[in-house]
Amino acid sequence: MQNATLNVNGQILRWDEAKVSVFDRGYLYGDSLYEVIRSYQGQLYLLDDHLKRLEKSAALCKMTLSQNLEVYRDEIYRTFQLFKTQPENSKLEAYVRIILSRGIGKIGFSPSCLVSPTQYTLIVQPVEIPNEEKYKNGIHLQVSDRLRNDRRALDPAMKSGNYLNNLLAYLEATSELPPPNHSSPPVTPTPPFEDALLCNEEGHITEGTTFNVFYVRRGILTTPPLDIGILEGITRRKILELAKNAQLPIREVRFPRERLYQADEVFITSTLKEVLPVTRIDSIQIGKGIPGPLTVQLQEMFRTSLPRKIK
Repeated sequence: MQNATLNVNGQILRWDEAKVSVFDRGYLYGDSLYEVIRSYQGQLYLLDDHLKRLEKSAALCKMTLSQNLEVYRDEIYRTFQLFKTQPENSKLEAYVRIILSRGIGKIGFSPSCLVSPTQYTLIVQPVEIPNEEKYKNGIHLQVSDRLRNDRRALDPAMKSGNYLNNLLAYLEATSELPPPNHSSPPVTPTPPFEDALLCNEEGHITEGTTFNVFYVRRGILTTPPLDIGILEGITRRKILELAKNAQLPIREVRFPRERLYQADEVFITSTLKEVLPVTRIDSIQIGKGIPGPLTVQLQEMFRTSLPRKIK
């Protein structure tokens, strides 16, 4: 935290100076939105795509932004540049998180309770990414007993700060303890996994706690469709674009967890994880238990598409 650069509503603060009101709607109700951007070679990657998704999220949760996207863009760049001017950060890549809340006000749901415009916070800190061993050997995931939010309740296409079901799925997957309300008699705890996948009420795979998922079977690249109720990941979109340009066969369809068990390859995508192989799901080894050829190809295609160092 100490080497993070913070911006609260346009004011640059040290990590120990930043404050959020106890009457902030994000604190009271999880009534907030966020986006995560990272840098490559000192350049913020696909920032405009993230800001457009932020605007879409605001529309989905009926939040009227008091600032326009240009304000957020300018403040992100300003905070990022201040972060990079710190000697200890000058050679580091950055993680940028923008958080928006509906505002500060009296306790109550009505917009009439608000006494402030939308509030924003920017956190810029060194990026933390999976180590190279995970890209080489893949990770292990658990299909959670918890369901992904139904889009009719809290649409996952909205990147909101209300992440409790994802957080609980993660904690249960990464703990040796079985989840609550587990089948009786108690089962033997399984070794912890590194993260979790969630299904919808029909038993179809949707996405992970903070990432999208793909599988490969007989050379066909498959991922859940957006209308199942998932976030349209920026990296997901980029991978589909790269695969289409390479004329790879692609399907966006609903499927149960068993399709992943039977897959030749599985990988996940996100801003921080890029293209990360999965070599085991639940107790099932995926394919040969190593990153598959199409996964490796898409990793290379994605990394080749990234910004190059400016001379």
